[in-house]
Amino acid sequence: MRKAYFDGTHRTRHPDQTWEAIRPLLMTYGITRVADVTGLDDLGIPVTMAVRPLARTLSVAQGKGATLAAARVSGAMEAIEAWHGERAVPIADVRAPADGLGLDLPYPVTALESHPGSLVTSRTVLDWITARSALNGEPVLVPAACVQLGREVHDRWRLHLPSASTNGLASGNTRAEAVVHALAELVERDTISVLADQRDGGQLIDPDSIDDEHCAALINRAREAGAWLELWHLPNRFEVPVMSCYLWREDQPALLVSGSGAHLDPHVALSRAITEAAQSRLTQITGSREDIHPAAYRPAVHRSPQPAPGPGLSWAEVAAQHTTGFATDDGEAEHLAARLAAVTGHHPLVVDLTHGPHQRSEFAVVKVLAPALRYDARHIIPRPNQETAA
Repeated sequence: MRKAYFDGTHRTRHPDQTWEAIRPLLMTYGITRVADVTGLDDLGIPVTMAVRPLARTLSVAQGKGATLAAARVSGAMEAIEAWHGERAVPIADVRAPADGLGLDLPYPVTALESHPGSLVTSRTVLDWITARSALNGEPVLVPAACVQLGREVHDRWRLHLPSASTNGLASGNTRAEAVVHALAELVERDTISVLADQRDGGQLIDPDSIDDEHCAALINRAREAGAWLELWHLPNRFEVPVMSCYLWREDQPALLVSGSGAHLDPHVALSRAITEAAQSRLTQITGSREDIHPAAYRPAVHRSPQPAPGPGLSWAEVAAQHTTGFATDDGEAEHLAARLAAVTGHHPLVVDLTHGPHQRSEFAVVKVLAPALRYDARHIIPRPNQETAA
């Protein structure tokens, strides 16, 4: 389907149209309110929160965007995604160890996301559901435990192996659009996980050189509010634009917040990084997550972080490294899936969560598994080594 909206993201419908479609459905997914919390900070970058009191995971989802309409849809859809990850996972087709399925899986089960020190092997008994290759649609079995979110009471002892997370859980106006955003997130998280180990390879960006009207406006909002801002381009093995943003302001002196984004359009990747950093600030201000570290609220010296040396690359140099683009979500999904397959040797695998009784014409939700990709569960975005900027 052709893309129709390009303000900070690529979508096949305007956010206002998506909101009108999903608004009557909010209570169906346990969402009691979608709140605009932008005004609790003075950066002026739109952020929302969607409240889902009976969630089996976090009860508050955050949303961000270039406009309030986009942020409102972002927050609501993130909550809807989580609902599907908790309650719409297909019933298991078979329960068996990987080496007892009677077929050769096209990936090793140990290559899927798991907790550090996981004991899962090809002989671990697991429940299996059907996914489909993002490239050719072929059915492939995947562990239900990699998809099922949340904790619930049961009378059968079991290890939670391998592990599930919201990484690769995404929604869209169409199935292809949802797959695009899931694949981009998988690339983003893999890049950040590698950065956490190596801390090198990043390219500092000169914010004054950014001529994209939308991104420049976001940067100006932060600067006018007195925030310290730093932007990085994070080259990766997939050759997909991944950006990170770091924000600091003296009203939260102990806190250096960060955001990251990935998209085939580098301007969209940068926009996502900046808006996610603003969202991170507001998450701390609202105190809406249960996993905020107490150190974020401790007194600290009111001194901005040490800046990286040098002016950094011009945005034109960064953008010139990425020129691939698609007019349709289908073409973009196919390209991203092919890139992951070429690098890892494994097809990304799509589990459709808006299936059967959960099927909707208004939107699609998918969970994409990508064997051999990394994801550090706490999603900390370290600043790249400063000497790499020189």
